[in-house]
Amino acid sequence: MCGIAGMYLRAGLDVSETDLRAMGSVLQHRGPDNTGVLIQGQCGLVHTRLSLLDLSEAGNQPMVIGTDILLYNGEIYNFNELRAELVETDGVRFHSTSDTEVILQSLIVHGVEKTLKRIKGMFAFAFYEGRTQTVYLCRDRYGIKPLFWSLRDGNLYWASEVKALAQLKPLELDPTQVLFSTASTAEWRQTETLFMGIDNLPPGTYLEARPGQSPRICGYYDIIDDVDEAYYRELDALTMDEAAQRFNDLMTKSVKKMLISDAPMGIFLSGGIDSSLLTALAVQSTRKLSLFTANVIGKLSEFQDATLVGKHVGMPLYDIPFEQMDSIEYLAKATYHNEAPIVRHISAMAMLRVAQLAHTNQVKAVLTGEGSDELFLGYPQFLTKRYESLVKMPITLMQNMYNVFPKVKRYAMPSSGESINEFLNLLSQGYERQHQREKSRSHFGFLSDKQFLDAYASIQSMREGIISLLQRNDRMGMSASIEARFPFLDEEVVRFAVNLPVKFKIGRSARFHNIMHPFLIDKAVVRKTCEPLLPPAIVNKKKLGFPVHGHRDMRVKQGYFQNGYVAQLMGMDAAAEEYMLRTQDVYYIAKLVSVDVFGRLFAMGESQETVTQRLKEFVSINVK
Repeated sequence: MCGIAGMYLRAGLDVSETDLRAMGSVLQHRGPDNTGVLIQGQCGLVHTRLSLLDLSEAGNQPMVIGTDILLYNGEIYNFNELRAELVETDGVRFHSTSDTEVILQSLIVHGVEKTLKRIKGMFAFAFYEGRTQTVYLCRDRYGIKPLFWSLRDGNLYWASEVKALAQLKPLELDPTQVLFSTASTAEWRQTETLFMGIDNLPPGTYLEARPGQSPRICGYYDIIDDVDEAYYRELDALTMDEAAQRFNDLMTKSVKKMLISDAPMGIFLSGGIDSSLLTALAVQSTRKLSLFTANVIGKLSEFQDATLVGKHVGMPLYDIPFEQMDSIEYLAKATYHNEAPIVRHISAMAMLRVAQLAHTNQVKAVLTGEGSDELFLGYPQFLTKRYESLVKMPITLMQNMYNVFPKVKRYAMPSSGESINEFLNLLSQGYERQHQREKSRSHFGFLSDKQFLDAYASIQSMREGIISLLQRNDRMGMSASIEARFPFLDEEVVRFAVNLPVKFKIGRSARFHNIMHPFLIDKAVVRKTCEPLLPPAIVNKKKLGFPVHGHRDMRVKQGYFQNGYVAQLMGMDAAAEEYMLRTQDVYYIAKLVSVDVFGRLFAMGESQETVTQRLKEFVSINVK
């Protein structure tokens, strides 16, 4: 993984090398091994390299062949097959062993659209086609690698992080979106950011900028297109054992591909079933791995489970203690790298610390277990929906009774529809979720409405929830120059999961499995696959989700918000703050603190140290 940034200016304007180097300077944590700058006419590019494949200078970037230039961040796992094909079929001669050159040669020979459909992996890159003087910005299928862009006065700018764009023009926050971010809206959006005039390039798309024309965004992949009735029917005919074997084969191949590296690698082992499965599969291919975990001090710790897995596979486990107050100590630093309020995944601070531990041990890339819960329905809400009608039965009966007297019902049950919070949340998102679901229904025409909702849950999770997790892993990992890789997001694994009937994802048990869904088993096929590979305590473990002491445990003293971003945004005086702290839910107040930290850093220009000092003075963790 690396850091990339660049600009494509209108005719008559000169690209500034000073500006390019300024952009690259704030991306050094993404690529500390080399910095390359190149100006070609109206196009300027800067690259900071984290060397993982072909550690020689031949792998440095920007990479140039003739008049074509590539600026690339990521890993392509099928680059050896593509390389062989380019040599044998197209007569291409290579000068390095890097995947970078494979992409560039493919772009030259086959063009952008065909190359994007053929490469498999995680990537964000800028390709300058010298013959047509066209810039292409491209992003991988699932949005693993970040790429931000901005159009100002007809000039195009892009970067791996918003901070790089801030070197050209001061950032301006969108106050409405920042306020809505208290409800986590900023963490799963595929396009918008919290910064005025700066957008995400959506997953599965590329931006094309030709001379004298406005940029246009083109899609080359949508996960819904992986839906295949024939494949669904084929999988539906399998037994659970057969489905588990099919899954095992796909994951084994995925893990083996993602272990390719010329630099030391490791695994982030939380102690949960997903990272434990990756560990068990990885040691079948290599023993040259290091395992890393956060030892969360207190009752939330999964350290014992991580230790059990490490001993089971016979690999050393490195841990870093994560104290209760570390959620306060590292909040400003994590928010700086996250470039959005940390509202949804308070565990970001613990992940930041584990990344620092990996860096200290000279590791450059790690495997992580993200994607399993989304693809195989591992979150409790997917299962508790099965009990929803039973839980709501008394309310339903009362509603039916009141239906006889509509006027009385409106008086007695005024909130029977959406709450104002739900309404505003959906409005801020442009009803994106609802539009996507409606457009996707036709792809599942072979399923009933109920089966569609079950099958679509994985699609929706990959379009929404996974975005925030990938952002967390990328930002926290790269804060310490650590690349995260995701075996569950291998293209063939995703296609398998999208077409896998729900009976293999949600299993049934005669025994009490989990208090939230007593006789239903989450990620059934994943657990079945783990049975011969891991101890029973791990196979049967309920999902915890990397728990740390966070928003629910934070207590805020009066005075914290004064002269801060939220107080300015909302016109909050001391009396209003006092009333809010005295009467409102501590959980929501703590989320507002996260928003305030973001505003102090990115709108008010306060340093991480200043913000951290204020947090330590006014915010504490209260654990009973």
